[in-house]
Amino acid sequence: MASTAVGTASRERASADARTGGRVARGIAFAALGGICWGFSGTCAQLMTSGFGVSASWITCVRLLSAAVIFLAVCAVREPRNLLAALRDVRSLARIAAFALFGVLLTQMSYLTAISYTNAGTGTVLERLGLVLIMLYVCLRTRRLPKVREAAGLVLAIAGTVLIATKGNLGALAIPAEGLFWGLVSAFALACYTLIPGKALEKWGSFIVTGLSMLIGGVVATAAVRPWTIEVDLSLDLALVMGAMVLVGTFAAYLFYLQGITDAGPVRAGLVGCVEPVSATAISAVWLGTPVVPVDLAGVALIIGMMFLVAQRDDRPAQGAAAYDGAVDNLPPFQGRATELGYYRARRAVRGDFGRMKEVLEDGRRAVRALGIKEGRKRYPSARRLMRAIDDGCAYVVVAQRTADGEGAASAQDAAGSERVIGVFALDPKGDPAYAHAVGARWADGAGGPDGGAVYAALHWVTVAAGARRRGVGGYILGTAERIAREEGLSSIRADVYRENAPIRALLEEYGYRHCGDIELRPGLGRVRRRAAYERTW
Repeated sequence: MASTAVGTASRERASADARTGGRVARGIAFAALGGICWGFSGTCAQLMTSGFGVSASWITCVRLLSAAVIFLAVCAVREPRNLLAALRDVRSLARIAAFALFGVLLTQMSYLTAISYTNAGTGTVLERLGLVLIMLYVCLRTRRLPKVREAAGLVLAIAGTVLIATKGNLGALAIPAEGLFWGLVSAFALACYTLIPGKALEKWGSFIVTGLSMLIGGVVATAAVRPWTIEVDLSLDLALVMGAMVLVGTFAAYLFYLQGITDAGPVRAGLVGCVEPVSATAISAVWLGTPVVPVDLAGVALIIGMMFLVAQRDDRPAQGAAAYDGAVDNLPPFQGRATELGYYRARRAVRGDFGRMKEVLEDGRRAVRALGIKEGRKRYPSARRLMRAIDDGCAYVVVAQRTADGEGAASAQDAAGSERVIGVFALDPKGDPAYAHAVGARWADGAGGPDGGAVYAALHWVTVAAGARRRGVGGYILGTAERIAREEGLSSIRADVYRENAPIRALLEEYGYRHCGDIELRPGLGRVRRRAAYERTW
């Protein structure tokens, strides 16, 4: 029996590893597709400016407004309440407006203008110099010198730019000075595009932020440029190229790249996305016959080398409370309705959170009692179990920024710091031993269980503070838990709840959890506990 259990667990672990490997491979493929589509977008811009004689300003207006309509239509269908809430959030709208003007609009105008003076490959490569500006900004903000690989990337970037601009003849520019100028402006705009929208993206998600910023940028550009006054020879061919640029080079590129981040993670996806300048150069050469000489290829190779050096990260895991931060990198898909709470994020709990975590869990017990559910005399989790989960790194808190005057702090303890705890949950990547012996469960991956190596994570104690409910925090917890489990290489999350707890059951089912039956949990001591079991698989 023991050998059979070990063999089954080994097969389950191998199956989970295979699924994880397949998901990463799929993410790499999608990220590459996104980069290729962006390169295709640059070639479409080159064709319209050089072949059809259309100005970059006219293309910018039409592209931004058309893409905004598509993005916002998708948001209106998928998350209408979040879209309306974002429109009422003045702080986020101000940041999105800055992102629209200095990120989206400036990027489009400068990039397309650089292409109009040069070509798709050159314009894309020059734009990617923005990664160097981002690296320098990070060094200034953290008050440190560039690391060796960052300094090497800076040298490669300068060398590649010089080669592309001079074609190897250092005494003269081989591309128009205007093309070089707008290429460097597009690099600055790319840095703004990356650095400005961080908090808005954390709060509302990328689709809403991108759609609103494209709308704002498109409206401002249209008011300034007045594209209806620009003489353009409208034709079917021009409409087809513009439609391909919007659908393939903007919307599809964005969709593919987001899926790449979800499946492969931001680091892998970012590196694979470096295929964009290569694809722009290749598509422009094949489709439009743009000449490419060996010195161009050398310059492209140097700048791509810079991208890998600058985008590379240390593999050392973080420690303590920062070992997992839900506000960084690829965020869970649900962010919204946080206007009243400010920006919130998840992190591993530390011992200093113990008191406030007990208060939030007590809030949850009161809510359960209000539903008419009798928990019994024994409190769950006990103080000892809660502290053990903190020490084991399985307990997490959701924290929100405290306002400057302390308003909104849930307790004096919170008011003393810069953040307040508004949610608690536990996620154990080793699973729950009780599930291996539960009666009545129909798990998707079999019994699993820690005795043979769990292929799932066990989610417990999902609780939101009384003053933070109905703000999307519960959905944020589920999204964060899923991301942690995915990063651990697991294939599902399991949870159990009171059968009478209709609100949490509705939340689980809305998020994609499957009801696996009403189960009986039999702890070593104490009465039998009857719960509704749920599982989320991917």
